[in-house]
Amino acid sequence: MTTDERIATLESRIDHLQEAHRIVVGQLAQAHIDQWQGRIDDLELQVRLGTADATDRIAVLTTELNTRWRQARAQLASASATTTEVTDTIRTGLESAYKDVRDAVVESRKQLT
Repeated sequence: MTTDERIATLESRIDHLQEAHRIVVGQLAQAHIDQWQGRIDDLELQVRLGTADATDRIAVLTTELNTRWRQARAQLASASATTTEVTDTIRTGLESAYKDVRDAVVESRKQLT
């Protein structure tokens, strides 16, 4: 095998690895989105089980969380190449909204006791 053939083979392998990496990053981003959907569903169940006076406050926060989740899902769907930076930005926004809702639920439970 000549040097040019080796280089061509290596370039081809690099191209395949880059494509595989792009696919894995996309799958990871989708897994994060799915995980957040489960967490949101769990929070919505907690909201339904909460007290009536806390429901309005938590409902607003849950709506905001769902809006952020839909925006993240839309960004993921429209992105032609998902990068780690986009995934981190999405995760940070969702974590912030999730924390707000969770804190409100915890606070309402404390008020009941």
